Amino acid sequence: MSDYFSAILSEINSGVITTNGSDKVAYLNRAAEQMLAVNAEHVLGQHYSEALPGLGTLIAPLIETVRHGGRPALEKQVELDLPGKGHAVMRLRIKPLMGESHSPPGIAIIIDDLTEYYRLQQQARQTRETLERYLPPQVVSQLLAHPENVQLGGVRQEVTILFADIRNFVSFGERVEPEFQVEVLNRHLTVAAEAVLAEDGTIDKFMGDCMMSIFNAPLPQPDHPLRAVRAALRIQRAVAELHTRVPPEERLHFGIGITTGHAVVGNIGSTTHHTYTAIGDIVNLAYVLQAHARPGQVLIGVTTYERVKEHVCVRELGPIQLKGHSQPDLVFEVTSLRDGS
Repeated sequence: MSDYFSAILSEINSGVITTNGSDKVAYLNRAAEQMLAVNAEHVLGQHYSEALPGLGTLIAPLIETVRHGGRPALEKQVELDLPGKGHAVMRLRIKPLMGESHSPPGIAIIIDDLTEYYRLQQQARQTRETLERYLPPQVVSQLLAHPENVQLGGVRQEVTILFADIRNFVSFGERVEPEFQVEVLNRHLTVAAEAVLAEDGTIDKFMGDCMMSIFNAPLPQPDHPLRAVRAALRIQRAVAELHTRVPPEERLHFGIGITTGHAVVGNIGSTTHHTYTAIGDIVNLAYVLQAHARPGQVLIGVTTYERVKEHVCVRELGPIQLKGHSQPDLVFEVTSLRDGS
């Protein structure tokens, strides 16, 4: 019967260790050997504190509590460093064994190794934190819950593209050290990124002193043109507030261009290196619009204007010949939101 139970215990995933009334290891199954990196032949008959390096000192007070404290069982999660294996997280269940009434009972120690579980949890947290640098938290939650919403390759869909570029950054860089240039740049890009994320936009990429953002992808946003315009105005307000806290020589301004239309959106690139982005003429047009914008201006194309005109105040700039376009484009400058928008 003893051999029968030993055979069963040797096959289970949990580590099982038993001690006798003298606290010497009486049994140790294969799972416990692997978890603790010990050999049963070498530890049987030894006091558990010597036989189980890294674990023995942790379980001593727990064993005493179970044996003398009237506790029928005790469960505890511990972290320890194991020789040859490194840091580990384990759940221990300690129970007294039936013994002679005049002698101390033996102890059963059941071990579950949670190290891999916690490693995967940490990896998941890091993945989420990385995604949240580019996407709003609620978008990340939906993507992780429904990853099928993002298709590999590219799909054609309507999006709104926002480009925000810092004006005169090159000339600013000529006057300061590179480290300080990066510090000022990051300060301005941070407030711009926060403004986009506040409107649930997707930060596509940073290109030096320029930021590209996408609305209506990867998740649908029926009001994506208005979200982009609100984000642009948020950027300008955030920059103005930032400038109240920094000296004049550190005050930089964004020129912003916004367009709405169809583009191919998805994972674009090679099989070994790709990025989630949008490709199409409206992307190019948004970039050209921001290049045309003066410091502090928000310029939108006619399609975006038609979708937001009830919500914004604009100044029509008329048909403008934009670089790369054969015909002039009708361009509007957004000055503010209407009340309630």
